[in-house]
Amino acid sequence: MTIALHEILKKRILDAIKSVQPPGGWKVVVVDEASLKIIESACKMFDILEEKVTSVENLEKPRQAYQSLDAVYIITPTYESINKVIEDFKSNVTPLYAHIHLFFVSRPDDKLLHMLDSALPRDYLIQRIDLFIEFHAKEAHVYSFESPLSFFKLYSPEENAGFDDELRILAKKLLSVCISLGENPLIRYQRSLDSDHPTKALPYKLAMLVQNELDSFVRLNPGFPPQDSTRPRGVLFIVDRTIDMYSPILHEFTYQAMANDLLPIEDGKYNYNYTGEDGSQATKEAILDETDSIWVEIRHKHMKDCIDKLMKDFNEFLTENQGFAEKDKAVNLNDMKKMLATLPQFQNMKEKFSNCATGHTADGVHPKTLVEDMVPLLDNPVVSSLNKTRMLMLYIMYKNGILEEDRRKLLEHARITLEENDAINNLLLFGIKLIRVQSSLKKNKKYRQKPSDDIQYEISRYIPKLKLLLESHINGTIDHTAYPYTKDPTGDPDGLKGTQQGPVSLRSARAGWYKKGQAVENRVGRIIVFVAGGVTYSELRSSYEVSAKLCRDVVIGSTHIITPNKFIDDLKQLYRPPTRSYAKSPMQVSSTPPQLPPRPGATTNTTPPPFNRSNSPSGYFPSQPSYQTTQAGYPQQGFPPQAAYQQNAYSTSGYPQPPQSGGYPSQGQYPLPPLPPSQQHQYGHVQKPSSTGSSASSKSKKLFGGLDKLLG
Repeated sequence: MTIALHEILKKRILDAIKSVQPPGGWKVVVVDEASLKIIESACKMFDILEEKVTSVENLEKPRQAYQSLDAVYIITPTYESINKVIEDFKSNVTPLYAHIHLFFVSRPDDKLLHMLDSALPRDYLIQRIDLFIEFHAKEAHVYSFESPLSFFKLYSPEENAGFDDELRILAKKLLSVCISLGENPLIRYQRSLDSDHPTKALPYKLAMLVQNELDSFVRLNPGFPPQDSTRPRGVLFIVDRTIDMYSPILHEFTYQAMANDLLPIEDGKYNYNYTGEDGSQATKEAILDETDSIWVEIRHKHMKDCIDKLMKDFNEFLTENQGFAEKDKAVNLNDMKKMLATLPQFQNMKEKFSNCATGHTADGVHPKTLVEDMVPLLDNPVVSSLNKTRMLMLYIMYKNGILEEDRRKLLEHARITLEENDAINNLLLFGIKLIRVQSSLKKNKKYRQKPSDDIQYEISRYIPKLKLLLESHINGTIDHTAYPYTKDPTGDPDGLKGTQQGPVSLRSARAGWYKKGQAVENRVGRIIVFVAGGVTYSELRSSYEVSAKLCRDVVIGSTHIITPNKFIDDLKQLYRPPTRSYAKSPMQVSSTPPQLPPRPGATTNTTPPPFNRSNSPSGYFPSQPSYQTTQAGYPQQGFPPQAAYQQNAYSTSGYPQPPQSGGYPSQGQYPLPPLPPSQQHQYGHVQKPSSTGSSASSKSKKLFGGLDKLLG
């Protein structure tokens, strides 16, 4: 594992600053808010000031004039930032700086460049360079776009969510990742084998946009990628969140994932209170990043292994420092760890989560008493409503949908809130089947993960599907149907000659150039992974494990990093996205996004019919009662039908006319509004038993409260 993203990003930023050598040697650096966050993900302020920089100024705020110094602008290519640069030249009798050197974090739009060039004289604007660094280096192998609102733009059924615009923005940012890594990778994308899958077009359209961006950049820059590397050409995997819906819900028992799930950690910083030697209370900030060698060493270890290592190191410290007092405290902490790990209640709940996710018990046996085991936990007032919601989600996904009556009974036991019920309903937007009829019970195949020999702990048996994907790719056993290329990988190493003209068919069993026995993966180089809509800490850990085990450079990233709490909170709002305005797009691209290739025999120029509820298919529900909407927005009776085919910007992009038997569930119609007020008492408005009347001691209440927090 030789790659270090934060070092690569740091070098590109500092090299840009070093390239500016004014006569006096000293200069000013000016940044906007977005570019500052990118810089801070890789550089310390000391690193920048070391390059003969007098100060780092904020573009959006009033600044002192340095008319004898040159200014280095590192900004995002937005209208607001470029307009501020122009104002620095025109708003005063004399410009703020002697000359300016302009560095964009990504390629600006032609209109913005024209506005800039027409406003600034050439002897004032010395140089203008695109750095292609529009991403945040979170860890050595992890990048992020720090864009949590992308989740709503990509998956919200609202027509004005900005789906196509968001794909273009993501493609530009992925171009920055590839250029910074010096890679012109082959691109593979997740292809759903279900023709009616609601997010089927997302990975394909994004993959084609990224391919177009790379092709354009390589065409304009013949020296890219660098030819001095002996590393084979890399591969970029583009997948969406539907690749694994278990990982965002399950609780991870590795240190990093557990800490971020249970503690209020923001940007790798955690504030906690402690008591000083004089008895006074104080607050301290812990920074968990690549500079902390202990954190880097243990972050992907199981909690038990972390505690064992820390206790071992601490006991060694006590042995080496005989004068250190209270040596027996380490022994007591170790004993408490063992006690907590063996509590029956603790073991019981962890096993239920693992059984639902993997489809088998620790002995590899198909679980037959999940409902009987789960109901007492749903009834237990000590178990949080969030935990109950996660448990119900896992059970529904494991069963591939449950009977409507069974769901009502489980919700009655759980007494979750209306918002949490919305989160469960919104799983349908990710292709999760929620309700099924009696006649389909035997036809549905439950998900069952094959037992692995690498599992060390029974309660941590689930393996993220991204890890299985990476291993199959490296071993040459990947399914070419499920992960096709955007171009023929059997051509020349540069991928610029002999490539397939046009996209790979999503319908064909294999691409036309694929031949049995070919092993394109045998010459795999660096692997880049992008998960659209959020990546989990368990998936980050998996990429490190694959990288270490199979000796490959694996770089993984996403729009943002998610925890179970954040994921469920976002699910609650999918039909009602945050009302705050989305971040302004730094790039405006006029090109039309690519279309899905037509299915064989289908007419490609037909337009889908407008949405008509009278033609709605029966979907997953056994009955479709008519209902009216009240002033509160809730239907008066019954469950709503599944969404029919709706014409919108997403579903018209290349889809053929839907069959008569029903339409495609599309990214534009929400299928499950909240439950009617008459039924609300079953789903969150029944008052839970008060814990004050319990006979348990205050000590046991704290213990169970802590366990509930630990279990998430």
